[in-house]
Amino acid sequence: MSAPIILATAGHIDHGKTSLVKALTGIDADRLPEEKARGITLDLGFAYRHDAGSRTGTTLGFVDVPGHERLVRTMVAGATGVDGALLVVAADDGVMPQTREHLSILDLLGIGRGVVAITKSDRVDATRLAAVTAEVRSLLAGTTLADAPILPCSSRTGAGLAALSAHLVETVGPAEEGARQRGFRLAVDRHFTVPGVGLVVTGAVHAGTVAVGDRLLLSPGGREVRVRGIRAQDRDAERGGAGERCALNIVGPRLSREDVHRGDWLVAPDLHGPATRLDVRLRLLPSEPGPLRHRTPVQVHLGAAAVAGRVLLLDGTSLEPGAEGLAQLTLDAPLGALGGDRYVLRDVSARRTLGGGRVVDPFGPRRGLRSPNRRALLEALSEPDDARALSQALAGAEGGIDLDHFRHVRNVAPAAEAPLFASADLRVVPGPSGRLGFSGQRLDAVADQLRTRLDALHRDEPDNPGLTYEELLGSLPRMLHPALRPALQAELDAGRVLRRGSVHHRPGHVVRLAPVDVELWEQICAIQRAAGRDQHRLSRLAERLGHEPDEIRPLLDKLGRIGWLRRVSKAYYVLPEAVADLAGVAETVAGEHPEGLLTVGNFRAAAGIDRHITMPLLEHFDAAGFTTRLGEGRRITGNRQTIFTPGEGAAAMGPALP
Repeated sequence: MSAPIILATAGHIDHGKTSLVKALTGIDADRLPEEKARGITLDLGFAYRHDAGSRTGTTLGFVDVPGHERLVRTMVAGATGVDGALLVVAADDGVMPQTREHLSILDLLGIGRGVVAITKSDRVDATRLAAVTAEVRSLLAGTTLADAPILPCSSRTGAGLAALSAHLVETVGPAEEGARQRGFRLAVDRHFTVPGVGLVVTGAVHAGTVAVGDRLLLSPGGREVRVRGIRAQDRDAERGGAGERCALNIVGPRLSREDVHRGDWLVAPDLHGPATRLDVRLRLLPSEPGPLRHRTPVQVHLGAAAVAGRVLLLDGTSLEPGAEGLAQLTLDAPLGALGGDRYVLRDVSARRTLGGGRVVDPFGPRRGLRSPNRRALLEALSEPDDARALSQALAGAEGGIDLDHFRHVRNVAPAAEAPLFASADLRVVPGPSGRLGFSGQRLDAVADQLRTRLDALHRDEPDNPGLTYEELLGSLPRMLHPALRPALQAELDAGRVLRRGSVHHRPGHVVRLAPVDVELWEQICAIQRAAGRDQHRLSRLAERLGHEPDEIRPLLDKLGRIGWLRRVSKAYYVLPEAVADLAGVAETVAGEHPEGLLTVGNFRAAAGIDRHITMPLLEHFDAAGFTTRLGEGRRITGNRQTIFTPGEGAAAMGPALP
């Protein structure tokens, strides 16, 4: 069986929507006694016709919505998440106020496929029918339904119904299959209890698929539920999906009808995210008598929800009739929303439709709404295609983009991530609160900056061995800090940058000390080698050299960066071979202990060193990962040969890239 075609009826009150649906399906969509008594639709009604039109197996589903002005909220709910529209205009009345408002709503919701039915055609002559048809065609001009077929029909006589049904199948067609590849979302527009069954919710499936046994969340409340049964197209089913209207029998711990509200969403758990600040594209209807002002109070209709809020314009302080711009909707209560969702704005008293558009980012920030970076991101996210939106966002985001936020906002399924990222030449980088994405071009630019910085350093300071990770970080704008790690690693892997100890330098760079420093280094080396394992502390070393400690400390720090000394503490600068020798002593002492522990007393006695250097040295072992502190002792957990290799090999004994 082919996918169903779900249609929303629209049109002025008493223009025959419900009668037409009954004539097409044989089902009376008026369910409530009050509706029967008053002859109008007050709430959403549903009817299905199976094997409709020219395509064998096609199901037409109709969401019959009310035409009364005060029930436009229900109309918006019914017209959300459908494949197309059936706009109804009575031949005797012609275009009426709710005809115009319903068409505006269909336009704002982006419903571009549909058919116009001129009902009650048996009541008028050919001249009147032609005039109404021309009036409707003029009304459709400039809207998403501008090219919709206009067909006369009569629910009473049956004239034109077969042609109408065929056109609905051929013109509208089922929902795009791509929507089923996303996370599940159903907009709840009705909920009730059925004796012997339990709680049932109904609504349009906007994305994804659902199966019996699936666990979902009610959003924005966050209650977990399990799907116990499914009806799709008014038939029992094991699965339902995007483009269908489904009734789900749900169960959950202490779940009751009061826990579900019209306007809620049933979603895949990772799509739950209550939203109170929606960054949107907003179009004000051309029919508005004046501009929309910044901070105007409004009613926001999204899915089946209606929430009060205010409009914060991002382009100036007013929006002219017919104009479009970026805005943020600040809501008085949370609702469920994702990027791409269509919404409608009505005035604060809910008497007039003002405009609407598409959600760009449902998790808008409180501050920085108008900053260039934020504006660039919103312009990128306004792009309907995921790949183009991602590429555009990457091009404008120097500091990368939050990939988890992008995936959530766009409802990108995990299986679709890899091909999407590949299409955008994206590099994934760990960020402070999740994954960041950078374009390959952006990382290449950061790498260029690193090489330029190191080249300048080597030229201007030949005695400087290079820069640490922290120093490289400080040379970049803060927004580019997350990009340093992958850019630097790529340079290291390619051999365009080398690491010696904790510093980074360009290939071929040789440290050239000033002659006076070379002479002092030779004296330091001779004194410390003569000291053996019991290396001199800074004050004693300075005294032997005839200098003050602060006079020689800069040179000692520089030698430590080169790898010719190890800075064990502020008071001790030790030759690498001495550190390696003492690490060997530590291994021997630990090996002789019955529990394999290295204790302070045993180590000091075996090494024959002063008590002042013992603890700094052991703490240095801990910091290097050679030992691990355990109560009153230490256990050897590192490899001395790789951590404390002496001589020129000291180039590799610095800490790994942070």
